[in-house]
This record gives sequence, C-alpha cells and structure tokens, in this order.
Amino acid sequence: MTKYERDLSVVNAILAKTEITATDRMQLLSIYAVSFHDSGKIEGCCSCDSSCHNCAFCQKMMEHATSNPLVICGYCYDFAQENRWKDTEKRHGLNMRILSAVDFTLEELATLPITAICRFNSSGDVPNEIYARNCIRIAMSHPYAKTALWAKNVPACEKAFDELGKPSNMIFVQSSLLIGIPCKRSRYADYTFTVYPDEETTQAAISKGAHECNGKKCKECGYKCYFGTWEKGADIAELLRVPAKTRAAIMAEYNKRVVKAGE
Repeated sequence: MTKYERDLSVVNAILAKTEITATDRMQLLSIYAVSFHDSGKIEGCCSCDSSCHNCAFCQKMMEHATSNPLVICGYCYDFAQENRWKDTEKRHGLNMRILSAVDFTLEELATLPITAICRFNSSGDVPNEIYARNCIRIAMSHPYAKTALWAKNVPACEKAFDELGKPSNMIFVQSSLLIGIPCKRSRYADYTFTVYPDEETTQAAISKGAHECNGKKCKECGYKCYFGTWEKGADIAELLRVPAKTRAAIMAEYNKRVVKAGE
C-alpha cells in the first residue's frame, strides 16, 4: 500500500463517521499537503490546492465551455497538468475533500506549515462554502503570512466572507469566466484576473489600465497580487496560451460575440 492509499483509507474512514472528533480533525490535517514551490510561476510561495478533476464547480464550468468557446475553463492548463501527473491529481483531490468536508478551528489550522506567501487554488477552485471558510481561517490563523485566494466560484466565497469577514492579510482575486471579458467585480474582490484571446487584445487591455501578468514569475513583479500593491479594483491581464488554430477559432467567436456587440 502506498502512502497515498494509506492516507485515502484514513480520510475515507474519518469522513464516513457520524461524529468527527478533535483527534479526527487533527489526523485529517496531518494528511493535508501544503505545497512549497521552489520553481515555476509561483516560486517562493506555498499553495493550498483544490483539483479541477474533483471539483463539481470546475466540472460544471468545463461542461459549459462545450457550448461557449469563450469560457476559459475549456482551456484549463490545470486539467492538462493533472492528466500528466496523476499523483498530483490524487493528492490535490484529497486536499480538496479534507477542506471541503470539515469546518476546522483556527487553532487546528494554525498547525499547517504555511510560509510567508500563500496562494489558495494554484490548482482547482472553491468547491463549496466550507472550503472557502477554511481558506479564510487559514489566513486568519497565520496572521504574518500574505495570502491570496483565486476563485471563479464567487457565490461560495461571498457567503464565507459574509460570515467570517475578510482577513487583512488575504487578497481575493476574482477570475473572469469569459476570455477577454473582465467579470463584474465582487464587493470582496481586490482584483479581477482576465485571460485575453490574443496579443492585440491583451495589449489593448493594458493600455486601458490593466496590469500585465503574462506568464511572468510572481517574484519578478514583487508578488504584487499577494501584497496588494496594485490599485484596488485593477484587472490583471494574461495572454491565452493555445495553438494558433485554436486561437483563430476563439478570435472568430470573440469578434462575433464581443466586438460586433460593441463590448
């Protein structure tokens, strides 16, 4: 039996119980895996991740993308990554199950090894309100960390913020659902994050005041999303990375639905 299989059996046994004890909750958190990134896009950060394969919200959005080519979830890089790295998919899925099933206390969540900068959902999204509340409590229980929550599932996040408040050390980045169309910003969102269909639309958004992300490592821009040094309400622009043939089809749909509509 592998470590993952042992962890899975323990999680299944605990979550099947009618009453989960404090000892059970600490056992779950001992299994929860906080990732530290020593390379890649978010080098220097830790992350608490969900999984697009196991998140009902993600699955719903990918299904929606089959009838609307502008839904960004149809081009999910995380989906492809988890398909390549099945062990990562399994561990992310187990993490998501733990944080979305049990409301942990601040004292319990304080035991997680959160570093100075933490991203919620470098993989996946918010599956439900329990998960969102736990993300907020993780930030609250690590007051010296700078944290940032990326999410498209805004209703679940808003309900959690309504209940618990928004920690001063948490930035909420609301991801736009549609390519090239910034979402209407939630009252709790510090920034929006929008993927644009080509170089021209990306640069046009930047010219209008959006800030460039475009695949740069977070440390290269000084972790502005985490420290909140962009102006409040800013849109963060990212260029869609797809093959030329796919981009051409997306641009055709974008021009038909957006440009002709006068957006």
